[in-house]
Amino acid sequence: MKTISMLMLMVFAIASAQAQGIYNSTQEASYQDNWQYYYGKYQAYYGGVSQLAFNSDLNIPQNLKSKEKLIYHFKNGVKKEQASSKSVYTYIDGKITNYKFYKKRKLKDQFSFEYNDNGFYTKYYTGPINHPKYEEQLVYNDSNRVVLYTTYNKKRRLNRKEVSKYDENQHLIRKDIYDGKHLNPKFSWVHKYDENGKRVETEHYKNGKLKTKWVFTCDDEGEKVESKDVKLTTTCSLVEYNNDGSYVKIYRNTDSKGRIRTSRWTYSRDSVIVAYETRNYKDKIIMKYTNEYDSQNNRIVYTYYKKGGKKLSHRTTFKYNSNKKITERISYNGKGKMQSKKQYTYDSKGNLIVYSVINSKGKMKWKNEYTYDKQGELIARLSYKNNKPHVLRNVVFSY
Repeated sequence: MKTISMLMLMVFAIASAQAQGIYNSTQEASYQDNWQYYYGKYQAYYGGVSQLAFNSDLNIPQNLKSKEKLIYHFKNGVKKEQASSKSVYTYIDGKITNYKFYKKRKLKDQFSFEYNDNGFYTKYYTGPINHPKYEEQLVYNDSNRVVLYTTYNKKRRLNRKEVSKYDENQHLIRKDIYDGKHLNPKFSWVHKYDENGKRVETEHYKNGKLKTKWVFTCDDEGEKVESKDVKLTTTCSLVEYNNDGSYVKIYRNTDSKGRIRTSRWTYSRDSVIVAYETRNYKDKIIMKYTNEYDSQNNRIVYTYYKKGGKKLSHRTTFKYNSNKKITERISYNGKGKMQSKKQYTYDSKGNLIVYSVINSKGKMKWKNEYTYDKQGELIARLSYKNNKPHVLRNVVFSY
């Protein structure tokens, strides 16, 4: 389930990029280069190690050896002496190699990463090294594209295998997915490209039979498929330009019955998105939102509408300081009543030092106070609940 969920997210990301007309051969190459990053990021997230997923974009210092996060709880305003939990991260050359989580001083969870000489992640496993509960491995070609991905259970039995093939330009042309029980692939994906490296067609097979076909052209009806068992989807990205420099990116999806579903992203001449809407096969708006900006292109109002695109669902307003950092965010319901207010305070270096959440009655619900060391690393976060100390999180770095 973890791998399937992750794959769904990856497919969604690709579809979204195609819809906005920004998915090209160069970005696909970059995506393939970072394949191991996405596997590590989302596997770690679904494995419960959310902080790795959320912080994986941060630049880790090459000389950092380890990092400890300790969580202390308060009772009647007094901090407990013993930490309720501890997380220990180990690094080599700016890459995480091991993570251990302790609760009440007992080891509850751990995982490890291994890398090749090029710095690409090749193995991830949970549990002890000698008896992992779950393991995944990746093999790369000379262009650092993943050609083999495998997962194993705690009995070292194959759970899943993915075999990927590429053309001479390193475009993914075929992926076969095995379930670990059969010699033949359970699922297959076949991709075709034009002379510019743009994907023009994708076929999906199940147990060797063509089940779904996507055609990425501007032909509403696409190609005809004789078999009634095959679902045909034709998708197309268009861009319409206005005289004032603004433009609209349109993503049109047509199924085998000729039903059309469209998504529209409207941009200003400064290329900031001002509106988005999705219409279903009956040409009814099922999702719509708009953005308003100030003279510095800071988004100051976000408005989300109910189905149909006319009635207001909720609205959010934003304020910023001179450094374009957000200082206030207020959420309102469809009737204009405030639901919550979030406030942000920064120090002279731009570090967030206070974050507050105020409820609809104007009372402080949550507040976080942040402390940094001389290097600008966050070393403490004190959280208040209803104006009372609730949780203290300390971070200790070892170099």
